[in-house]
Amino acid sequence: MNKRLITAAAVLAVAAMALTACSTAATPAATPKAAVKASNYDAATISALGGDANATYLDKLYQKAIAAGQNTITVYGVTATSSASLYAAFSLRYPGIAVNHVTIFGAELQSRIASEQATSQYVADNVSVSGADAAYVTDNKFIAKTEVPAASKLDKQYKVGDTLYGGNTYLYTVGYNSNLVKSADVPTTFKDLLLPKWKGKIGMISPAGGVSSFLSGALAHGKITEKWLTSFEATQPVMFASERDMFTALSTGQLAMGLGNYVRGDAFLKVDSLPVKFVTDFADGVGDGVFYRGTVKNAPHPLASDLLVNWWLTPEAQTLIAAQGQPGLMPGSPAVPGQPALADIKINHGPTFADLSAYMAKYTALFKKVFVN
Repeated sequence: MNKRLITAAAVLAVAAMALTACSTAATPAATPKAAVKASNYDAATISALGGDANATYLDKLYQKAIAAGQNTITVYGVTATSSASLYAAFSLRYPGIAVNHVTIFGAELQSRIASEQATSQYVADNVSVSGADAAYVTDNKFIAKTEVPAASKLDKQYKVGDTLYGGNTYLYTVGYNSNLVKSADVPTTFKDLLLPKWKGKIGMISPAGGVSSFLSGALAHGKITEKWLTSFEATQPVMFASERDMFTALSTGQLAMGLGNYVRGDAFLKVDSLPVKFVTDFADGVGDGVFYRGTVKNAPHPLASDLLVNWWLTPEAQTLIAAQGQPGLMPGSPAVPGQPALADIKINHGPTFADLSAYMAKYTALFKKVFVN
């Protein structure tokens, strides 16, 4: 039996190199004249792809995509940089299929997908969405059904019918600039965040930019109240349009702490030597936000997109997700390096998908009441 030339170790190595490139899309590889079959995979690769049956299923999907000339996947979502290494690994595993991630979210993402569906000018193949964006695309039936055999092992709370599949979750907590805040002074409770010395030094996402899962989760689980929000508002928090803008201010020293930053892994932070750390052992619990992936209806390259959705749940992808700082959701997925296992982290979980819209409306109204005059 021939051995698979692209081994699991090779995929991980190339993905690690992709971190230094900070690319949002992998470079297209030449379409192979005769794609390597799953029957030629070595044992390590079979294991990395979730076993023989799953590896074979993915291989058949790959062969169909290549035969149909589907060599590009256009993804709409907010996680371009943190997904770069995974896209590079995917393109190495399945030569001839490149991923182009368009950084877009919120109203812009929703408007663009709705316009494409209405005008039949289809661009998006795949989405990586959470929160309101996930609710919007499913409520409007913009996501196609995708067969994902490996998802039979995925907890039902991380699946939206057979359209969206949650492969990873983001943990939202207090991020801090380690050049500006000593580790001994880092707040570990919501009470600590109200200390006078932090006045004007903490950032948060503006209610106009979305609901902070860190704060909304704490409210839903009784860790803070509206009274706490009012007290925090008096400390003059700095408002940002998005979590990404807040993280930029934090990493460049314009901000001492960010309330509701999602945890980036060491591999991500080391690329640019960013002096940022995260409080994963926050005593009152961190927030979470499941990211779902699915294929858009009428996608130009549906087979290739379905392959990406399936591969995202493999042990290979789940390991890379953990290296980037986000816990994978498949059973047995590794912990984020340097962090406890997901089961050992105190989390104020967000709502079920069915309750998401009402939940977000409730807390958006509350945050606007307290923080917007």
